[in-house]
Amino acid sequence: MKANLINSPRYRHLLCLMMVLTALRGFGQSSALSGQVTDETGTGLPGVSVVTKGTTNGTVTDSKGDYTLSISAQNSVLVFSYVGYLSQEVMVGNQSTLNVSLKPDEKALEEVVVVGYGTAKKRDVTGAVARANIEAFSESPNVSILQSLQGAVPGLNVGAVTTAGSDPQLSIRGQTSISGSNSPLIVLDGIIYRGSLVDINPNDIASIDVLKDASAAAIYGSQASNGVILITSKTGKSTKKPTIAYSTSLSFQQVSNRSMLPENGEGFIRKIGDRYLSESRTGSDLLTPNPKWDPSSKFFGPEILAGYQNGTETDWWKLLTNKNPMIQNHDLSISGRSDASSYYFSLGYTNQQNVVKNDAYKRYNFRINLDTKVTNWMKVGVQSFLGISDYSKVSPSLGNVIQLPPQVAYQDAEGKYILQPYRGILNPFLQYDQDNLDKRNNLFGLLYADINIPFIKGLSYRLNFSQNLINEKEFNFNSYAQNFTGEGFKSNSTQYLLTLDNILSYQREFGDHSINSTLVYGIEKRNFEGTTARATQFANNILGYNKLDAGQAGLQTTTTTAWKEASLYTMLRAIYSYKSKYIFTGTVRRDGFSGFGPDNKFGIFPSASAAWWLSEESFIRDNISVIDDLKLRLSYGVNGNRTVGRYQTLAKIGSSVGSGYLYGNGAAPELGQNITSLANSNLKWESTRSLNLGADFSLFKNRLSGTLELYVANTYDLLYNINIPVLNGFGSTPTNIGKLKNNGQELTLNAVPLRRNDFTWDVTFNFSRNRNQVVSILGIDANKDGKEDDLISSKIFIGHPYGVAYDYNITGMWQIADFESGTIPKGFTYGTYKVEDINGDGNYTAASDRKILGYTDPSYRFSILNAFKYRAWEFKFFINAIQGGKNYYYGQPGTSLANPDNIYGSNLFKFDYWTPENPNARYRQIGYYTVALGETFSPYIQRSFVRLQDITLSYSIPKNVLDRIRFGRAKLFVNGKNLVTLSDWDGWDPETGSGLSAGAYPLLRSYTAGLNIEF
Repeated sequence: MKANLINSPRYRHLLCLMMVLTALRGFGQSSALSGQVTDETGTGLPGVSVVTKGTTNGTVTDSKGDYTLSISAQNSVLVFSYVGYLSQEVMVGNQSTLNVSLKPDEKALEEVVVVGYGTAKKRDVTGAVARANIEAFSESPNVSILQSLQGAVPGLNVGAVTTAGSDPQLSIRGQTSISGSNSPLIVLDGIIYRGSLVDINPNDIASIDVLKDASAAAIYGSQASNGVILITSKTGKSTKKPTIAYSTSLSFQQVSNRSMLPENGEGFIRKIGDRYLSESRTGSDLLTPNPKWDPSSKFFGPEILAGYQNGTETDWWKLLTNKNPMIQNHDLSISGRSDASSYYFSLGYTNQQNVVKNDAYKRYNFRINLDTKVTNWMKVGVQSFLGISDYSKVSPSLGNVIQLPPQVAYQDAEGKYILQPYRGILNPFLQYDQDNLDKRNNLFGLLYADINIPFIKGLSYRLNFSQNLINEKEFNFNSYAQNFTGEGFKSNSTQYLLTLDNILSYQREFGDHSINSTLVYGIEKRNFEGTTARATQFANNILGYNKLDAGQAGLQTTTTTAWKEASLYTMLRAIYSYKSKYIFTGTVRRDGFSGFGPDNKFGIFPSASAAWWLSEESFIRDNISVIDDLKLRLSYGVNGNRTVGRYQTLAKIGSSVGSGYLYGNGAAPELGQNITSLANSNLKWESTRSLNLGADFSLFKNRLSGTLELYVANTYDLLYNINIPVLNGFGSTPTNIGKLKNNGQELTLNAVPLRRNDFTWDVTFNFSRNRNQVVSILGIDANKDGKEDDLISSKIFIGHPYGVAYDYNITGMWQIADFESGTIPKGFTYGTYKVEDINGDGNYTAASDRKILGYTDPSYRFSILNAFKYRAWEFKFFINAIQGGKNYYYGQPGTSLANPDNIYGSNLFKFDYWTPENPNARYRQIGYYTVALGETFSPYIQRSFVRLQDITLSYSIPKNVLDRIRFGRAKLFVNGKNLVTLSDWDGWDPETGSGLSAGAYPLLRSYTAGLNIEF
């Protein structure tokens, strides 16, 4: 009977129900789980994050690696994560104690990085290669991708941008040339890129690597002495389904330094009085206003007088500038990857306004990156983009905006624009009312094929065929030019670039040995042609620049230009590794360039480097537990700089009427020809030999890591124009003769000061210091003192940096008391600079009384990036600084103050000039300058600054919300750029070096809001 009951269906159903209820009851209750998290050696890891997957329930291990956590279900999965270690996911089950051992994350070391003409494991890199953290600045309104590099990589110097659609200036590790460029070589997707980087959509860039030493950059031979920047564009992600991403941002900008804004009418009148102190003041101390002073008696022209009498107050700045110029960005991309193919399509639109009206830039971007496996041993692909940059419209001259006095009207009584409101200056409102078209189309296409040779394991071949077509158009018609008769022009230019690379690679591992070798044979060709047609004095200008033949017949001109050049190169690089501890790299490149002289068509550029993983040695690994990784690197090599122009080695001939003949009265002149430059078959590239010592390290369980670089670089065969007797018909000729030297230090530190629960604090610190020295220029010792003579007229001093502040030394300011006592030297007066009389003869001459006051290069640079993450929130701020130390980073902001009559011009903005009430001013009085010192003489000021360059707050929408709206990712952010600058510099901005000059553009502060989504 009992057995029958147990076996009955009703009893079995009841028993199952009781078991389910018991299980559900158990899951409804939380239970305590404890354990320890250790590293690969069994040592407890403090600060490990332990979180129940899919929830916010979590904790962090203590100093011994122990943890305790309440869980609500046996099927819970715990996620253990710690910086520098691989994350683990473990099912709890019925365990009450759960111990976990984390393994180091070797992915960073095994990561493949771009090294030019191929890739290599990061751990095998022996040269000075740095990857920029462009993701950290992706929320900033950077129109050019270069702006995101500003202060981000030690040794890479990126300037500030002040005009719309501009690329900043670039340099790596100091100045290596005087006559040539100091900009690094740009390589896009493996191809040398000659176009403007602002044409490229920053949202399409996946990574940027900087090659800084000779070993890393030697693969580019005669073009690499200034370093190399490798830019890699995005490709399809490793997902089966397409990823659609959209990002948008809107920025509002304003002038970051408002102290430079022009004075109002009252301030202008006050400066008139300060210009004529002896008339506007009375008393021996000139502190009492003269009641009879009439500023209108000193007005320059009737326009100011009429406006002064009518009470005119024109705010030229307000009328001709945008109050809050905007930047709009919109980017849409579709990407994906299957087993055989990947694709990336993108569209981008950027609209940038600057502070001056019509200083604007629009960009339209289109990109297609495709690749597919044709067979299991061959892949073909294309990487292409079209960038359309539009600079159309003409902005009024900022100098005119600042120079025009407030008392001058811009409209007459009938509301019509006054053509020339003051001193013959064209009304700025008419300046930007010109018919103008200014566009650049940049079409880039790379076709490539990757072939794994089937019958030789590890051997592969890549064919790169790249074409780049850059077309520029600038059309303009100004109805008010040429005394209001009109002037127009059309300018068209086209540049075509072709690159063909044959790349053979061999990568194999043989037990403890591995080899990664690359052989390149390639050619590059560049062609350019341009035509400009111009006409003036139009009888009928209704069709503007589309009817240039309507201009006066004798004043229609056409100019054309064209050039071409070619390069041929071969490169061999081999990376050998033994036991992954000892790595050696050797590179040699043979470079030929059509612009070199016939005796020096080809150059050879070798380099060698080695790396030693000390942390793999037992005496380090077993005895120093704080060291996780330590690699030492040493490199030496030679790189070049193509300072020689494409036709500079050849003699050039010009023709003109002035060098021709006239046969008889009334005869037509005959053109004559003459040599305009001498041939020099010995001209060649400038060369730089450099030695680099580097160390890569990781300490304290990867809580602190970084890189240290020490380098010395010597440039020889420096191109310089030497003087020759004018009897030859020329005053100078270029020659490879000079020498420069650079040495410096670079440091990067990455730290995780705090990682607890859902909170993480990451810090990146960058530091760089460079010292430049002129070793030799001409080698002449005319005074026979055993030292090479300085070139004082060019301010070049042997043994000193190139770029010196060489001038009179200001020791103070002459005061009224000095004037009354008669102690002021002849030619000076009160409120003028007191300077050092170096030779003590009582006179002040440029030959005897100037000295080196300092140097124009920075002393050192540093930056700090702090990133705080708490759950879905992230807060970042970036501080960037350039410092002059004791004797460096000098500039002269006040050279534009010049002649006292400039009170009616560029002196309308505020600055610290001498008056009886302000005796300790920085600049002299505005009414007088000392002729002996020159009208542009002014103090040297250090440009040192510390800037809060970027600050970002972002929020990533949680996954449970995204699932409901079917989004893969969504992030909201706000950003501030150039918010605060601390500096003693006078002018718009210390980094740009723009001083008290009317024509310089200000640096802008911006506030941005944006959204990034994926689905």
